[in-house]
Amino acid sequence: MAILIVMSACCFSCKKKTSTPAPAPTQPLPAVVSFSANIVPIFNAHCNSSGCHSGSNAAAGLNLSSNVAYTQLFAMHEIDTTNTSNSNLYIEVASGQMPQTSAKLSGYNIGLIQKWIQQKAKNN
Repeated sequence: MAILIVMSACCFSCKKKTSTPAPAPTQPLPAVVSFSANIVPIFNAHCNSSGCHSGSNAAAGLNLSSNVAYTQLFAMHEIDTTNTSNSNLYIEVASGQMPQTSAKLSGYNIGLIQKWIQQKAKNN
């Protein structure tokens, strides 16, 4: 019986993060989402403040400061351009788990991130 309880605990505690449906964008998204024009401003407003995802002590080792964010996202395997719903960045913001210290992202901003990843997350 004890073995069964331990095995159950291990199986149910090791679940992979899955995405949840994000709120619908409140306005039309641009045809092409630009990393520098659309995504970096989201990071600047919500993610890379002191104590979060900036500098040498960035949370989870992920620095989203504008000069290193693109490289960091791919180095830390936060983006899956073959399946947006497998991208940790999308999962975290769509579920509302991130950002933790500021207001949750709007449906529009989540939509921008989702569409940028769907468009193969170009550094444009």
